[in-house]
Amino acid sequence: MKKLITVFSLLFSISIFSQEDVYFGKKASIPAEIIMENGNVKTGFLQNFQNPKFVDADMLLLGNIEKKLRFEIDEFKFKEEQSSAVEKISINDLKRIIILGKDGSEKLIYDKMKLKTINVKGEIIDVKKTVVLPLDQEGKTNLYGINIVFTQNNRYTNNIYLPYMKKADEEYGYIVIDFNRINFFNLGKIDDKLKKAIYEVTKDCAPFADHLDARIKKFEGDVKTARKEGFEKKKELRKLAKSRGDGFDAMKIDYEYSSMPYKDLLDGYEQKCRK
Repeated sequence: MKKLITVFSLLFSISIFSQEDVYFGKKASIPAEIIMENGNVKTGFLQNFQNPKFVDADMLLLGNIEKKLRFEIDEFKFKEEQSSAVEKISINDLKRIIILGKDGSEKLIYDKMKLKTINVKGEIIDVKKTVVLPLDQEGKTNLYGINIVFTQNNRYTNNIYLPYMKKADEEYGYIVIDFNRINFFNLGKIDDKLKKAIYEVTKDCAPFADHLDARIKKFEGDVKTARKEGFEKKKELRKLAKSRGDGFDAMKIDYEYSSMPYKDLLDGYEQKCRK
């Protein structure tokens, strides 16, 4: 696999960004259901929620990403009713956060996990982080993703999708592409680290894990195809719009096609290992 294809080939082209439509930034109060580690469920309102589906950032933030983008925080502020006193909930005590729509339906899901990564020697490292991450696909192995979007002069320009994977019943998840540890001297190890992380969350299924080299090669092709299809879809979007396309729609297209190869990979795992 060409180095960095899984990192930078998912940076897409420029479109106008529509700020008002995006689930972005801090929310003063948002309906939520919190599933606790002890099995209790709290329903009410999260206060000053700062873990949006799409994170507006810049390249200077790449390094200790989870902390800087507020996915690694110690506690959440919660109210059972808007008029209730604020209750502080430690990240250690919660298991899952479900963001609710106005009609009470599930809108977004965030799971707590500890994180491991793969170093340049192929060793598994506990990075000593506890985070809450947005769930993108649920199954035997769950896919999570941080969607970092970049803007210039209030225009959406491109995105980076940072994938994480975790077995549904395990405490630790894996950083699949670890931007925190990427530098000029270890670029050549990105593919090996990605493969090792995927192996760790699929190794319970020999029919899948034993042929991982072939599956990673197919994944490379899927990344290229997704990039091309996403680009073409945004071209169609711009033709239909008056001002080169709506930025939020373009951003959703980038997210859809940058996460698709990972979803397809885990779908293959599910199909091989149904029990």
